[in-house]
Amino acid sequence: MFFEPNQLQRFENGEQAAQFVADEVVTACAQAIAERGVFHWVLAGGSTPELCYRLLRNADMDWSKVHVWFGDERALPKGDTDRNETMARNALLDFVAIPDTNIHSIDFSNGTQAAASSYVQEIEGIDSFDLVMLGMGEDGHTASLFPNHDTLQSNELAVAEFDSPKPPSERVSMSFKALNNHKACYILATGASKKDILQDITNGTDLPVTHIENAIWVVDNAAWYI
Repeated sequence: MFFEPNQLQRFENGEQAAQFVADEVVTACAQAIAERGVFHWVLAGGSTPELCYRLLRNADMDWSKVHVWFGDERALPKGDTDRNETMARNALLDFVAIPDTNIHSIDFSNGTQAAASSYVQEIEGIDSFDLVMLGMGEDGHTASLFPNHDTLQSNELAVAEFDSPKPPSERVSMSFKALNNHKACYILATGASKKDILQDITNGTDLPVTHIENAIWVVDNAAWYI
């Protein structure tokens, strides 16, 4: 269990939460490029991350040195509207000068297991991620790491999921091993639908999202029950 309430940023609404994370991305990007010449950023799906991406369209970032990764992806063809990559492209990536080779897509053309294995090989080349963004489901999952699934125990950097509780059933997700290899991590949990699960977590319930280490939790008034 790594949830610590003192590592929590609370905002009036999801828009303010998204602005906070967007500002953190800009700062982390500048620092990473100054120190190492590259910024490795893991993207999340969801409505609040999407707001964040839209806020970054005009950000002062050197996109030629930004590499984006996906914490998880649905086993759907490229361009499908339900893919996290498609959302990120429509909200941000298609509006900035990021080289296409810097967008590390998850390719399912050879099947889900092959997609996971290929992503492992790509992730192996990264010392650590500079910033990881994650969401949280109403069941306490994060990325596509679901409660009581065997994938939670994997020591691989990416895992194939064949029995997602929500369609599509097949996905690829970064593992805890990959997601916890970060310099900074922000878990966005906004909206009234997250209130019950946040209360469970603060009461000590062991859920996948609680195994993310050293994360700053970003919530809004609708989600935070206290």
